[in-house]
Amino acid sequence: MTGVPSYRQLAEKTLGQAAAELNGLPTGRIPTDIVMANAAKVQATATIAAVQALLEIGDVLRETLRRD
Repeated sequence: MTGVPSYRQLAEKTLGQAAAELNGLPTGRIPTDIVMANAAKVQATATIAAVQALLEIGDVLRETLRRD
């Protein structure tokens, strides 16, 4: 059985997803609404990664404060 992933691991995975989605954006003459929809999805995925990273930072700080 594998352990529960940390928020850092989740953030790394999610950020990788965002990068892959960004690299997969269509090029050339694409309707504006399609580009905007794809960009919004990438931005939402990156925002989730940022939140996961902030949760990891909070967990680390909380643990550090408990030790003191």
